[in-house]
Formats: sequence, structure tokens, C-alpha cells
Amino acid sequence: KKKLTRRQIKEDKLVTYYFKTTDYLRQNSRFLSSLIIGLAIIVFLTFLYAKNKSAKEENAAVELTKAKAEYFQKNYESAIKLLEDLVEEYGGTKSGTVGLYYLADAYFNLKKYEQAEQYFREYLDRGGDDILEAASLSGLAACLEQKGQYLEAAKTYEKAAEKYKNSFLAPESLFNAARCYELAGEKELAKQKLKEILERYKDTNIKNDVEIYLAELSSQTYKN
Repeated sequence: KKKLTRRQIKEDKLVTYYFKTTDYLRQNSRFLSSLIIGLAIIVFLTFLYAKNKSAKEENAAVELTKAKAEYFQKNYESAIKLLEDLVEEYGGTKSGTVGLYYLADAYFNLKKYEQAEQYFREYLDRGGDDILEAASLSGLAACLEQKGQYLEAAKTYEKAAEKYKNSFLAPESLFNAARCYELAGEKELAKQKLKEILERYKDTNIKNDVEIYLAELSSQTYKN
């Protein structure tokens, strides 16, 4: 019997592999066709989704600009209508999320604290821009303060200050926390927050107000 060379063995393996592959493709042609079509559909739908999302983001940005124009002119009723439409239509977009903050603040400026609290909480649940998140925490605290929930308001102001220590809002948030702690009957905690401001934010523009308030509280404590 003639012995096969290495080359012949290699060629024979290639031929065998070819026929096996051809046979597999023939037997599974329907499955493979379905798989290819399925992948093509997924790619197409992904493209459509991305394109639609981009269009929604652009439209939402336009609507937010219109609403902010009314908001900054203090036309809060008009702003609220535009912002509510924005949030309902484009809630899943970045501009829709930002719209929640302005909607909350517009309601706050109209002294509708229940609605303001609702939308501040919604913005905080979704998360977003750090500055707006800090402002939303302060806004939520202000709503609680207006409702007479001073202790909870103080803790929320404090949370805003602690979470965003480097924000320009931090000293004011601590000051408001001190004020609400005093209203809740917690004067020692109020003094503690005021001292924190003087230690952490030596150059704050409310330094004089803090020192005067701290002196008043210390005087009251001494008299008591």
C-alpha cells in the first residue's frame, strides 16, 4: 500500500473539512438565514433607536429653552405649562430631567410647596447635574421649612452642604440648616453648623451674617 505524504494528508483533511462545512451549511441553511436576518433587524432597530433618541434630545432641548425663557422672566404660570409638557413628552431625555428642577422651582416661587416638593424629589430620584442636584436638595429643604417641618428641613439643608462641600451653595445651606435647627429648638446644633461655616469657608460672603447669628445664639444660651 502506497504511503501518503504529509502534503497529501493535509490536502485530504482540507477536502474533508470543506465537504463537512458544505454539508453543514446545506442542512442548516434555513437556520443560518434566519440568524443573519435576525442580526440585520437588530442592527437596523438599534440604528433607528439611536436616531430617534437623538431627535428627541434635540426637540427636548428646544422646548426646555422656551420654558426657561418664561421662567427667567418670572412668568411662572407659563413656564409651568411648558415644563409640564416637556416632562411628560420628553421625560427620558437630559433636558426633560433638567426640566423637573425648573418645574419644581417655578411651583416654589408660586408658593405651591406640595407640587414643588414632588418635583424636587423626582429630580433627585433621577439624578443629574451636581449643581442642580445641590439646588434641588436645598429646594426640598425650603419646602419642608415652609411646611413647618424644621428638623427635617435642617437635616436636608445639611445633607446638601455635606454632599457638595465645594459648591458655592454649601455655606448658605449650612446657614439655613442652622436657622432651621434653631426653629426646631436645637440651638446647640445650630451653633455647631455656624462654627462649621467659619472653619470651612473662611472667605464666604456670608461670613458677617454667620458671626452675628452665632453671637446672638451664644448670647441667648448665656442668658438662659
